[in-house]
Amino acid sequence: MDVTSGPVWIDGEVVAGADAMVHVLNPSLHYGWGAYEGIRFYPSRTPELTGPLVFRLREHIRRLVNSSRALGMRVPYTEEELIRACTDMALRSGLSSGYLRPLVFLREGAMSVAGQLDQVRVAIGCWAWSGYLPDADQGIRVRTSGWVRSGPAQLPPSVKSTGGYINPSLARLEAVRGGDHEAILLNQAGRVAEASAANVFALLDGVLVTPPVSEGILPGITRDAVLTMAADVGVPTEERPLAPADLRMADEVLLAGTAMELVAVTTLDGLPVGGGSAGPVFTTLRAEFDKAITGQLPARRDWVTDVTSVLDAVSP
Repeated sequence: MDVTSGPVWIDGEVVAGADAMVHVLNPSLHYGWGAYEGIRFYPSRTPELTGPLVFRLREHIRRLVNSSRALGMRVPYTEEELIRACTDMALRSGLSSGYLRPLVFLREGAMSVAGQLDQVRVAIGCWAWSGYLPDADQGIRVRTSGWVRSGPAQLPPSVKSTGGYINPSLARLEAVRGGDHEAILLNQAGRVAEASAANVFALLDGVLVTPPVSEGILPGITRDAVLTMAADVGVPTEERPLAPADLRMADEVLLAGTAMELVAVTTLDGLPVGGGSAGPVFTTLRAEFDKAITGQLPARRDWVTDVTSVLDAVSP
């Protein structure tokens, strides 16, 4: 899949992919100064919305701005300007479903570990999305990683930074090379943190449990959606620390993230989870999620942004 062929929004202008270039001596390339988001959009399945529908666009953009601020980088555009730019890119792509990648990074011109944080650029790319785990419908194999999740005194895990993702990337690479789909990282206290690009849920005694943000995790936007949907369908939830043994004793283990959506973990460290197949809580939540992302869940209609309606609202 070539993600470089489509147009790119960069510093307020849309340019051809071949012209969306930065210098090889860009300090973000060398030192990891950057914040980003991954945002999905989907076809509408409801007559009132034209589509495509971007899932929780405003929340993603707000987190992008907040992550940048946490790194000392001030985004030179308002949230509304970035929302319009994302919807414009989704429409320009001609895709009914796809992936948006807003990126905040430093301007080239100076090279230092202590970056010039007032020199900030923004780019937004868009491409077709073939699935983070294309063979995950029947559940996935996961292993507990030997890599430990970076702690708050090292790289702030609540910030979605480019440099911060080398840690979970190493964990996932280890898992994939070992024949599994995904890795779960523990925090420095030896408790469950998160997967490489998703939050973790365990069904224990009928309660859907997930680690709190204080355990060193990214406050996932899809994680928040799962907690909300669980309440909507009557599944009790709890945010509390999870030991690795909790996952082995769980009736179900789920992963949730924008890229992978919701997937069931059916094998953990070589052993079956629960009955070894996707369980009823996962099945119910996945069905609710599929309705939500396509505009078919009236109570959560505010989770989707209709690309056409946003651009119509700003057209002269």
